[in-house]
Amino acid sequence: MTDETRTREARRAEAPSQPVVKQVRLNLVYIDLWSAVKVSSLVATAVSISVFLSVILTWLLLSAVGVVSALEGVIGDILGEGGGALLALLDFGQVALLGFVGALINLVSLTVLGSLGALLYNLIARLTGGLGVGFTNT
Repeated sequence: MTDETRTREARRAEAPSQPVVKQVRLNLVYIDLWSAVKVSSLVATAVSISVFLSVILTWLLLSAVGVVSALEGVIGDILGEGGGALLALLDFGQVALLGFVGALINLVSLTVLGSLGALLYNLIARLTGGLGVGFTNT
């Protein structure tokens, strides 16, 4: 070893070691369709449950406050005897059924939209090269 290499090694030993920062650039060029369906169905399930519960809780709140009975009275005054079919829609069982059907439609449509979004992204990524993402290791 020469004196020059010894002084370099001494400087390296004396200098505080700084962490090595490593950057990585990746391109997201493909989304697996089955994974997109699974994730979108889980998200859709959570949204559908929250929609159903919000419909039920809203009806319970409006019923406790007295809005439902006041609305039944107004409909009965306006339509008279012919308002029985419309008043049946304000029953708790009917509201719960309509909320459940709406939640099922929401579940199916959000799952389909999630899978269509993944297909659309895959087509666009083929044309553009995908989404560039940078990662830094600190």
